[in-house]
Amino acid sequence: MAGVDTLEAAPELAAMLAVSRLVAAGGPLEALLDRVAAEAAGVVGAQSASILLLDGGTSFHLAGAFGLSPTYAALLDRAPALAPGQGPSGLAVLHGRPTAIEDTEQDVQFAPWREVARTEGYRAMVSVPLTSGADIIGALNVYRPRPGPWPPSELALLGFFGEHAASAISTAQLIERQTRQVGALARLVRGLREQTHEHANRLHAVRGLLALGAPEDALRFVEQLETAHHVAYGRISGAIEHHVVAGLLLAETAIAQQRGITLEIDDASRLERLPRRLGDADAVTIVGNLLENAFDAVAHLEPERRRVRLAIVDDGATLTIRVADRGPGVAEEHRTALSHRGFSTKAGHAGVGLALVRDAVAAAGGTLEISGSTFTATIPVP
Repeated sequence: MAGVDTLEAAPELAAMLAVSRLVAAGGPLEALLDRVAAEAAGVVGAQSASILLLDGGTSFHLAGAFGLSPTYAALLDRAPALAPGQGPSGLAVLHGRPTAIEDTEQDVQFAPWREVARTEGYRAMVSVPLTSGADIIGALNVYRPRPGPWPPSELALLGFFGEHAASAISTAQLIERQTRQVGALARLVRGLREQTHEHANRLHAVRGLLALGAPEDALRFVEQLETAHHVAYGRISGAIEHHVVAGLLLAETAIAQQRGITLEIDDASRLERLPRRLGDADAVTIVGNLLENAFDAVAHLEPERRRVRLAIVDDGATLTIRVADRGPGVAEEHRTALSHRGFSTKAGHAGVGLALVRDAVAAAGGTLEISGSTFTATIPVP
């Protein structure tokens, strides 16, 4: 116990242990990243910190933060200058070593962020690469209110912390991807189970008609079922050539019918293959969870409003997945919180469905927008 106490007395080791424990506890990735940022700031006595992760090796997105104002966070999340080789974070990633800014008022590399940093009270910052094995997955930035050089000991400490944090982040990302994959498989199995149950009911109906001595009625019933199946299959397979997504939609169509809901596939829908960064499991997660939320939204409405419309359109530059229903929609004050784990507007729901959608969309470098009762995921194709 004395050895553990001694280790935890060192601020940097205590910070690393805190991050490792959060990963071991299986917390959400966003909570881990915010904690990493907070621990990094604490290690060197900085005012605030941010974590930028690479999207496909070509650009960054803000993935974790501590002490950042919404204004500065928004700037980091949308700045076009955030890319490898550009700005302090880009240079840290490009060269694989810390990039220190001694004075934000004087350093030309910091020019795009100078005005807002001035309002935040930042006068110095350092960016260290997040290195996991042979890969650089992003950058860790810390900010302080006074100008001046960064001591070599603090740069070395942040570099060491960054390596540990990067390994923890990679582990958490792997766990999260596996969680989405398990969820996607569970959704496909559920769809197959629902179809099996429905087919069993139909076989019982046919057997009953035959037992009653009504073979003509049994034949007509089978022909109706066959026609309905071919119509649904033709409508989906004609637009969606990706087999996994097409199979999911056939299952979801059956589930919707059992709940008295009409699932409409937009005529503009076209999908041959998924974007390179979007795997089959994540595609199932996005489409399946958005449809499930829409089904829940209309399930208790009058029959004519129990309709859900799905569009999946690949225009060569972006893949757009849009699900709209005739339910009440999401109030504006709930739109941001709704994609956070644990938040739900529905009683008895765990609030993880849209969080999984958001994570899957973000992992593919895309965005998720909510407007009333319409949910739109946009994912770059290249």
